[in-house]
Amino acid sequence: MDHEQGKQRVTEADAVPDLSIVIVNWNTRELLRGCLASIPDACPDLSWEVLVVDNNSADDSAAMVRQNFPNVKLIEAGSNCGFSRGNNIALPQTTGDFVLLLNPDTICLPKSLAELVGFARSQPNLGAVGPLLTGHDRQPTISYGFFPRTEFHWLGAIDPLRRIPVERWRRRVVRLPERSEHSHRVDYIVGACFLMPRAALTAVGLLDEKFFMYFEETDWCYRARQLGLEVWYCSEAEVIHLEGQAAGIVSHFSNVQLQKSYRIFVAKHYRGGKSLEFRMAQFAEYSVKALLRTLLWFRGKNKALARVYLTRAMLQLKSRIDIEPPA
Repeated sequence: MDHEQGKQRVTEADAVPDLSIVIVNWNTRELLRGCLASIPDACPDLSWEVLVVDNNSADDSAAMVRQNFPNVKLIEAGSNCGFSRGNNIALPQTTGDFVLLLNPDTICLPKSLAELVGFARSQPNLGAVGPLLTGHDRQPTISYGFFPRTEFHWLGAIDPLRRIPVERWRRRVVRLPERSEHSHRVDYIVGACFLMPRAALTAVGLLDEKFFMYFEETDWCYRARQLGLEVWYCSEAEVIHLEGQAAGIVSHFSNVQLQKSYRIFVAKHYRGGKSLEFRMAQFAEYSVKALLRTLLWFRGKNKALARVYLTRAMLQLKSRIDIEPPA
């Protein structure tokens, strides 16, 4: 017996779907609506399931899912438990051969997820793979990055606009790819669209819930790399990431939480004493960037970004960062 779910294919003979998609949502109802609506055309010739974890949204997100997407499995967390915990609630309930962590502020272009799964199937030692992420203007945005190093921040202070004509010296923790880049192995991929084979998820395990938000995908990729698995950036698949529109609801919290998660990652994976080194390097980088953007205020540019960098610089002067997530 076939159960029609739009273009979703679920049959008794096909009880295990090709792809399980997990979306953690908090107060992003309209972004979530657009994301869910984009999935069918992104998955031609795939069987798939979608699980949405709602972190106690106050904008009727859960009601929208129930009314407009009845075939989506809705899990109501009851509180804002964060990205890692939200995904971990759903991951044991997934059944697909591949599992995709997908942000609600994404739009999956036609065939994009099928292309990503196809690429994953061609890599026998795969831990995770992510697509080219682009903004609303279809220009590339941050899609992958390198594991943190203090040298990245010192270079950021020396060359805040990344004009040094040496590729190695232009590396940073986050990477905005060129359109001309081919698919290649990377340190980590951005968690906005994060595909894992079932075997890799079983081997590496769930997300570390010490990371409320940010660096959970970096940590997972670090653990995968330690097991000898590969992490890939796939340039053939493209997904729009309306970056900042979801996090922007709590922009100050997001900014501070990013720094807190950074410290958790460094303390977990690097030898003792590195935390102070990273704080000094980040203070230098973000102070220079804040000053540079402040000077550009007189031309009517970069005021908001200057404030972000100034906040990051000042946080490096604190030995401990405490912040409560929004309810």
